[in-house]
Amino acid sequence: MKFKISLAQINPTLGNLEKNLVKHLEFAEKAILEGARVIVFPELSITGYLLRDLTYEVALPSNSDFFKPIKEMSKNIDIVLGFAEKGEDKIIYNSALYLSKGEIKLLYRKMFPPTHGMFEELRFFGRGETYKSIKTDYGKISVIICRDFFHPPLLSLAYFDNVDFVFAISNMPLRGLKGEKPQIQETVENASSVYTNFFSFFIVYVNRVGFDDGLGFYGGSFVQSPTGKKIVRAGLFEEEIVTGTVDTEDIYKKRTSFPLIKEENKQVFEENLRKIIGGSDD
Repeated sequence: MKFKISLAQINPTLGNLEKNLVKHLEFAEKAILEGARVIVFPELSITGYLLRDLTYEVALPSNSDFFKPIKEMSKNIDIVLGFAEKGEDKIIYNSALYLSKGEIKLLYRKMFPPTHGMFEELRFFGRGETYKSIKTDYGKISVIICRDFFHPPLLSLAYFDNVDFVFAISNMPLRGLKGEKPQIQETVENASSVYTNFFSFFIVYVNRVGFDDGLGFYGGSFVQSPTGKKIVRAGLFEEEIVTGTVDTEDIYKKRTSFPLIKEENKQVFEENLRKIIGGSDD
C-alpha cells in the first residue's frame, strides 16, 4: 500500500493554545491539499515545550472541547499531536494523541521524561507507564515521545508487537553543532537506522523548530523506511511541512531478506527477562 505522510515541523508559540490550534488546522489543510493520509506534529505542539509554571495553566483533559475543531479535521486526515494532559488521576502528563475519523484513537503518555542538565520534565509532568498501539487502515502503529526514542526496550515492545509504523514526536534541543549537522541530529538518525534495520518498521520522526525562552530546536524531521531509505526529510531550523510517499511493501521486503521477527521466541525472552528483574542467576 502506498500513501502520503506529512511532517509538520512547526514552531509553536509558548503557552498560546488558540494560536497553536489555528496553526495545526492550517497545516492540516495544507497536508490534505497535498494528498496526505496522515499529518504528524511535534511533541507538545499545542502548548510549546518550556512551560514550567505555565504547565497547569495550559494542561487539558483529553476529552476537552478544545479539541473539537481538530477532531472534525481528522475526518479528512489522521493527525498526531502533542499536548499537556490533565490526567484523570490529577497528574499532568506530556502526552500525544492520534486522531482519526473524528475520534481520539490513541492517547499515549511519555514514559521517560528527562530531568537532568537542561531538562526538568519530572518537576512538572508525571511518568507514563503504558506502551500502546492501534490498528489503522494502513497498518499497526505506535506513538512515542522524544526521550522515549533513546530507550531501546520501548522500541523492542513495538517490534514484538509487530507494528508497521512508529511515530516519534519530539522537542529535541540543538546541541553539539559541529560542521553541517548537529551532533544530536546524528545521534537520532543513527538510532533510527538501527531500529528500522533490525525491527523492520517505519520511523516517522517529527522535531520542532524555533525557541522557547532561549532554548532552541533544530528540526530535521524525517521518515525512514525499513529498507533504510530516508523517504523525506525536512531542513534545519525552518518551519515547514514536507510530504513523502511510503510503501508498506518495504516491510515485507525487509522481513523477507532479514526475517528476524520470524525467529523470535517471545516466551523465552519473557522468561529470561523475568529472571533478570527478579535477580535470579538460575
